[in-house]
Amino acid sequence: MRTLSKYSPWQSEMVVTASLLKLDLLSDNQIFEYTHYLLDNGYYGDAMLSIIDDDPIYPRGNKESFQRAIFNLGFPDINTEQAKWIYTYRLMNKYATAPNNHYVFANEAVGFYYKFDDFFNNDNHLKEISKLKDLLYCIEDASDNFYMGYITHGCNDPVTLYRMQCQFFQLCQQWIKDNKPKIECIFEALYA
Repeated sequence: MRTLSKYSPWQSEMVVTASLLKLDLLSDNQIFEYTHYLLDNGYYGDAMLSIIDDDPIYPRGNKESFQRAIFNLGFPDINTEQAKWIYTYRLMNKYATAPNNHYVFANEAVGFYYKFDDFFNNDNHLKEISKLKDLLYCIEDASDNFYMGYITHGCNDPVTLYRMQCQFFQLCQQWIKDNKPKIECIFEALYA
């Protein structure tokens, strides 16, 4: 079995894009921009032209046209279960990379919990780390209060907030460690 590092960044990007499309997590504007990105990098397909065309017959960001376009470019045909695993891996891997980047909370303090909203709504693999949802809510609440100057003893003080952030990174790292073999099997199946 190949490890994930053996796959090229392009292969990973194709799997992630196919996953986001399968889970209906790409907006029309994102589809439009990604289609331009593909065309700018030498990928071409008639279905892609229908996406960027201003002709009212072809609505901008048409998901069916985009699905046809990426399939014709060799993007993997992914099922919903595989897409959920890949989406979860992408989300968790972003925060599992060492060293931990606590600035993500400073830069995205308001709304950090809602970055995971699609994850909470679309993913049934959350059960493995059930504390994540409550922890993120506490971090968001404590961060909001901290940045508004409402510092009190308990979860709003900087030391406790830092510990909760560390716990969040640990949960992400644990999820990656526990589920990396599953993700590798999915990649292997998609690129067999």
